[in-house]
Amino acid sequence: MNIKWNEKKLSDIATMIDYRGKTPQKSTSGIPLITAKIVKNGTILPANEFIAESQYASWMTRGDPCVGDVVMTTEAPLGEVAQLRDAHVALAQRIITIRGKKDVLDNGYLKYFLQSAEGQGRLRARETGTTVTGIKAAELRELMIPFPNIVQQRKISKVLLDLDEKIYNLRQENHNLEGIDA
Repeated sequence: MNIKWNEKKLSDIATMIDYRGKTPQKSTSGIPLITAKIVKNGTILPANEFIAESQYASWMTRGDPCVGDVVMTTEAPLGEVAQLRDAHVALAQRIITIRGKKDVLDNGYLKYFLQSAEGQGRLRARETGTTVTGIKAAELRELMIPFPNIVQQRKISKVLLDLDEKIYNLRQENHNLEGIDA
């Protein structure tokens, strides 16, 4: 079967929520704050920073995140990518949220593309800076994304997600077994 692939600018096939340049007032509890420090290796680690519930509406004025949205670090480090499993989170600076347009770009496919060597290479080609490299929103919007039709994207995403889930479950099992030995 011959599958036709397209290639378009990210801005043509996705929308972005960008909170860069804003620093929220942090609290010891409340809404988890997604920071660049906790987006690692395709997952979002447990939050260690929060904003107060009462600050959420006034902070999240540029758009609300949704389950499945892709979050990406834009500097320090550039290109760490994960998907949101909870929509009730706040977004910090150095994080951009990307949402594929319905029936055009699957968020799971986008996550795995951005994690791939090809995706990382395309990000690096658009980065700026010397000591700390990053990507400007204008450059990210121009990033070319290759993609098959939505059905094929979902199939690709499902296979990779199933593998990630198996790896996650095995790591949890290992962690539990190590606790038994202690």
